[in-house]
Amino acid sequence: MNAAARTGSRGLSFPALLGSLALSLLSTSCATSPSHHSSARPEGSKKAAPHRQASVQQLKEETGRQKGELAEKNARIKQLEESLLTQQRMLDDAIQEVVRVKAKQRSMESRAEAASEMAEAEIALKSLRDKAGESNPPELANGEQLLARGSKEFEKQNFGGALYLVGQAKTQIKMGLLRLGGAEHAAESSDEMPFAVPLPLTVSAKGNLREGPGPDFKVVATVDEGTQLTGYFTKGPWLRVEGAGGKSGWIHRSLVIPN
Repeated sequence: MNAAARTGSRGLSFPALLGSLALSLLSTSCATSPSHHSSARPEGSKKAAPHRQASVQQLKEETGRQKGELAEKNARIKQLEESLLTQQRMLDDAIQEVVRVKAKQRSMESRAEAASEMAEAEIALKSLRDKAGESNPPELANGEQLLARGSKEFEKQNFGGALYLVGQAKTQIKMGLLRLGGAEHAAESSDEMPFAVPLPLTVSAKGNLREGPGPDFKVVATVDEGTQLTGYFTKGPWLRVEGAGGKSGWIHRSLVIPN
């Protein structure tokens, strides 16, 4: 075969034609291969994207729900605190109003009764303080505060107001003694014991004679310091006594001394 036959109709030699064909195949392979990989990756990403979006959305919803619950709890706590403050203000206002009304009830008789009630409250407060030790119950603080306010009203000669405040203080003190199993409560439940012989007594501080052995019984008379009494029975810290004028009742033993 001559050179013209090997060259072919286009003037290319056979080796050149093979080289051209190899280059053409190589370029086609390079052009199609990246497109195949690039199309495979987005397809996998598209399948995973909805799952990620669902997880993110679920997390946002859970976070929003927890924030809502926390806000609701904080709102309830604030409402309760405001309610307690309102109730405390109403109670203070009510007490102050009663004190103002009681201020109109001034007399020497109420003065003596208020003084006696304050003395009994001081004794009861000391009992609660001794019984409480270092526990410091709320009734002790309330009793001290009410008794202090009663003393101020007494100094202003508002004896009705002082009586009211001292009565409130004694209620707090009694509640504290009952809660702590106080001596007063135990004493009130003990048996009444007679003296072997009538016991002559002298009142050491102004006090009240009561219908029964306890601070909650009605006052039947007020006795001044130095008054002579005769004791017949004892029940805990209370004595059943009779005065020279025929008046009888119960008096706390801390207000009298034997002759």
